[in-house]
Amino acid sequence: MYNSPVTQKGQVTIPLKLRLKYGIEPYGKVRLEMGDKYIKILPEKDIVDIAGFLKHRAKGKSVLKARKEMEKNYVRV
Repeated sequence: MYNSPVTQKGQVTIPLKLRLKYGIEPYGKVRLEMGDKYIKILPEKDIVDIAGFLKHRAKGKSVLKARKEMEKNYVRV
């Protein structure tokens, strides 16, 4: 069992050991399922996960690499 504090914004950190075990990567997605007295967190596959073999015609980058690069440099305003 793991405990994790809930921040003022309602955010929870999933411990590294669990992220590694269940394949939850940075900038990845999870699905939340609700029960009567629980919340289940499940890894969610992104459409880009199945598109890693595609190449962008103009630059020759894979879609996955381009997405990770975009997310690394993305800043919310």
